[in-house]
Amino acid sequence: MIYPKRGSLNQFLFKIPLIWWRMGLGSIMSHKSLGGKKMLVITSWGRKSKKPRHTMLSYVLVGGKEYVCSGWGARSDWYQNIQKNPIVTVQVGRRTYSAIARRIDGVEDYKKVVDDLFETGGDSHFGPWLESYDIELNREDMIAKRDRLYIVGFEKSDQDGPPPIPVDLKWLWGLMVLVIMGV
Repeated sequence: MIYPKRGSLNQFLFKIPLIWWRMGLGSIMSHKSLGGKKMLVITSWGRKSKKPRHTMLSYVLVGGKEYVCSGWGARSDWYQNIQKNPIVTVQVGRRTYSAIARRIDGVEDYKKVVDDLFETGGDSHFGPWLESYDIELNREDMIAKRDRLYIVGFEKSDQDGPPPIPVDLKWLWGLMVLVIMGV
């Protein structure tokens, strides 16, 4: 899989779900029962800018804890940010909490996450993502080659994380209604 270049259309497309979240659709996007795809937003501190950086990722829930995969391994900006400062803010639906983000390396935790990925089928990019790392679409190969994948878990923390992504674009709904009505 090719990492999107800064300023590219591909990079912009990855940011569209964050706009939807800001429009108030976070609870729908993050709950399967509402038609969503189990999405969450992590806010990390920018490693260079020191500003809050928001990233939407699909997650798996194992033992009451959310786990995410870094699609581009150590190259992902959000992953590099948490290497510099692991304190993040996690938003899932209407729930927000501070956490410490850590790459999992324990085999037992890894197996639980992999089992859930295979049980749920992962997201639409699951198969091509594994293929890009030369990993066959099976549990055993994924566990055997776990050093190639970056799976991150979130441990709740009392430390304050960066400010969460705001729901500040609800006004766009009114604008869209006016446009549709031809006003």
